[in-house]
Amino acid sequence: MPNPALLEFARTPENPTIRYKRKHIPTPAIDQAIHDAYQKQRRGDRNALHEVSKKIGWTRSAVCKRGAELGITRTKERRWSAVEEELIERFGHLAPSGIRRQLARAGFSRSVSAIQMRLNRNRIKQNLCGYSANSLANALGVDVHKILIWIKRGLLSAERRGTDRTQSQGGDTWWISDRAVKRFVFRAPEEIDLARVEKIWFLDLLTGGKIGVQRLCA
Repeated sequence: MPNPALLEFARTPENPTIRYKRKHIPTPAIDQAIHDAYQKQRRGDRNALHEVSKKIGWTRSAVCKRGAELGITRTKERRWSAVEEELIERFGHLAPSGIRRQLARAGFSRSVSAIQMRLNRNRIKQNLCGYSANSLANALGVDVHKILIWIKRGLLSAERRGTDRTQSQGGDTWWISDRAVKRFVFRAPEEIDLARVEKIWFLDLLTGGKIGVQRLCA
């Protein structure tokens, strides 16, 4: 029998008559409960995380992991070096876990929560502008599988975001920069169906933003 508290917190406007849902799916209500628990912990309530775990039906480790993703866990932060700041800016399009791996390759050790806090503090919003395979497919008016074929053939440059998604969840996601899309357009114009693309976005891309529309960031 599912935890009633979990059902309460898992209910969304899109799902008013919630059925049993698998555990550890964050919602705004769950995130707020976790945030409040960390606030209580900072004020000296040692049972705050245990209580919120029971309330939302999550394990303690899942609560801590979500807290790290939200950047609200307590850490004693070491001073960030200029090289680390440069790396976090360069790889801001990656997930925090991916940035952590890039820092480790350069000889630096930072936790995921420390990286998320730094991203928040520096107002780095996943670097900025780029596209997921799905969002680029929507912009070009093609099926996402066509995007993946272009990547596989080497026509379209793309990077993995370094997320922790498992194969059963679809695997790591792609990130494709504006520059890579523009190179692809000039390299393989025969692949583009101008009748299907988002025309204003497409002109904005080719003119370097002179059209002034809102970019379709992933």
